[in-house]
Amino acid sequence: MKSALPHRYSEHGQSLIEALVGLGILIILFHAFGSLIIAAYDLLGNSRTRITARQLGNEKIEQLHNLPYASLGVVGGIPQGVIPQQESVDRNGLTYTVRTAVIYIDDPFDQVAPSDLSPADYKRIRVDVSWTGRFVAGESVTLVTDIASNAAAGGGTLAILVFDSSAQPVSQADVTIVNNEVSPPVNLTLQTADDGRIILPGAPTCTNCYQITATKTDFSTDRTYSSLEVTNPAKPHATLIEGQVTEVSFAIDHTSTLIIFSKRDRDFSYGTLPNQIFTLRGGKTIGFDSLGDPVPKYNKQLQTAPTGTLSLSGMEWDSYQLTIPPGAWDLAGTNPLRPVVLYPNTSLDLAFASAVHSPDSLLLAVTDASGSAIASASAHLTGPGNFDETIFTGEANVPDFGQAFFSPLSSGNFTAQITKEGFMPKSDTIEVSGQTESTIQLDSL
Repeated sequence: MKSALPHRYSEHGQSLIEALVGLGILIILFHAFGSLIIAAYDLLGNSRTRITARQLGNEKIEQLHNLPYASLGVVGGIPQGVIPQQESVDRNGLTYTVRTAVIYIDDPFDQVAPSDLSPADYKRIRVDVSWTGRFVAGESVTLVTDIASNAAAGGGTLAILVFDSSAQPVSQADVTIVNNEVSPPVNLTLQTADDGRIILPGAPTCTNCYQITATKTDFSTDRTYSSLEVTNPAKPHATLIEGQVTEVSFAIDHTSTLIIFSKRDRDFSYGTLPNQIFTLRGGKTIGFDSLGDPVPKYNKQLQTAPTGTLSLSGMEWDSYQLTIPPGAWDLAGTNPLRPVVLYPNTSLDLAFASAVHSPDSLLLAVTDASGSAIASASAHLTGPGNFDETIFTGEANVPDFGQAFFSPLSSGNFTAQITKEGFMPKSDTIEVSGQTESTIQLDSL
């Protein structure tokens, strides 16, 4: 006869499993219910926060509607007024930031400047309310209204255009306008519209007085300059004349990264050269100095780290020249060839080779018709003192790609004969004096 004891243990185990399953279901239900309560609380809180922000915006709009038209503006703005550009308000346990902007609008109904001799047709008010604290939705409440007056506004019209490297308009670019020569002074920051423009009728008139800067997050910066900064600036501070339009344009784009590597020359197998000093100069200019020489926008003496590297972030798109200051070293090649073109929103590696200084040397680059470096071209150089040497231009993965460095030399005229399979041979006479650089272009067969 079989014992019933195992059967009783089986029923007890089954009851325990049922209890655990029931407890798990209750935990899931409680968690879901708690999540629902939290979500509802967040939704209610966010809704209440936005309602409060809208109330603050409406209060500011109402305050502006009650001001005399002549006082309707922000402190340091165009037009000038009595309202601060930014205020902080504590309401319901949160801190709200109220930003106010007031600008003149040139309505196309009666034509626009310069055809419209009175382009300040009405004022447009924009109030942005953002907040910090428990309920931050990552957005702001924005209110816009227009207020008109029967009286005509004087002054000139400041027209600003911001575009990128492809001549496309840049929207939401931050444009700062400062003028300390008028009373009250102007100091405001506005954002460009979708067409990259800001139009400010009714601006106080003055000569070379509006300091304007255009930029954007992760973009380069373009601005006007005074004669104290540059003797003859290419883009001087703006002048406004009564009843006329002053147009100023700025070019900005995404910044890039330039990573620089300093190396020894080919005779030392391109080993790392630490702490190497060099000069990097951009092709863009901001005007001319007192001697009539161009003033580059970027011109800095830099130094690589003990690892022989230097990373330059936030660099503007431009064509850059790298040189080595006179001293212990001569430039023996760069990869890529100079000028180094840096495009917007890119990262570029730039390696340069240095050789021990000699009084006279020749850095010879060999390119095709497009200006691209040619590797493994034979460069045969003959000249004073029975000099006769052949060097092949560097490969694509070395710092002297497409170049041959001859050193030491004597000053005088040398003959360079270049040959490369697939190209027509070419011979050229090069006068060497000091650290000489030359480029020879080969034509395809």
